Amino acid sequence: MIGWIKDIYQTLFRFARFPCEPETVSVGNPDKSSPVLVTCNFDYTVRHLKKYLEKEQLDCFLLVVNTQGTNVWCAAAEGIFTTETVLAHLKVYNVKDLVDHTRLILPQLSVAGIKRKDLKEHGWEGIYGPVYFTDLKEFLKNGLTKTKEMQALEYGYWERFKMGLSHAVFCTLVCILPIFLFASDWWLQAIALVWYFAFSMQLIEHFIPFHRLLYKGLALTLPVLAIALFSVTDSVLRIQATIGIIALGAYIGYDAQGHSHLGQNQQSGKLFARIFASLALIYGGTLLL
Repeated sequence: MIGWIKDIYQTLFRFARFPCEPETVSVGNPDKSSPVLVTCNFDYTVRHLKKYLEKEQLDCFLLVVNTQGTNVWCAAAEGIFTTETVLAHLKVYNVKDLVDHTRLILPQLSVAGIKRKDLKEHGWEGIYGPVYFTDLKEFLKNGLTKTKEMQALEYGYWERFKMGLSHAVFCTLVCILPIFLFASDWWLQAIALVWYFAFSMQLIEHFIPFHRLLYKGLALTLPVLAIALFSVTDSVLRIQATIGIIALGAYIGYDAQGHSHLGQNQQSGKLFARIFASLALIYGGTLLL
């Protein structure tokens, strides 16, 4: 598959797993003093990392560790990019025979899964590198020292847009059946709403003065509710449309916790369940009208 087509596909479905072969690969012409870089076996990451290393002519050993095709951050959070998986890779590929040092340059975003203390107990020195691999050249040049800029996790609009695409595709797949079950006459408008909420949760959530992403999703329902209440005349349909809009906003706001680093520590499951149960009861009542 052509690289850019693969990039588009893996961006749209970045919530899925895209594994490549775990390996230890020599980039350039490394020797026993060359750095050892560690990454996941998420195909998108590996392809772009290799391309960068070759372009910058960085001689190194690259350890592509088996994370079941999951990206660094998610794999570390899920417990599949861990000290144990790295140690297993080191053993299988006899990495000790490749270099005369014990330094491993780890992705900074793997900190939730890979513990330097545990690596040290097995004779390896773990060093967390920069957040973005595009800073690796400067990081290596500076003697494995990070600047504040290298430690900063940016979430600019281009990254937000790509995450919005992925989030919209995921939520469409989840919501498509309920939409056709409960709003088949309005399916196009409902899918458009899914994409509105998904993109808004990524692109403009930081302008909404709430901490919880669930609350931000509910806040995003307000302009849509205003339009629906103004344009729908039937009283029962108006109540049902209100319920559907609030349910979509709540779900996508809640789901955004897993599609953004901003909400990965938020615990909104019980609150979301209460909101959804209340909406379901009200919707059931409208069927009796």
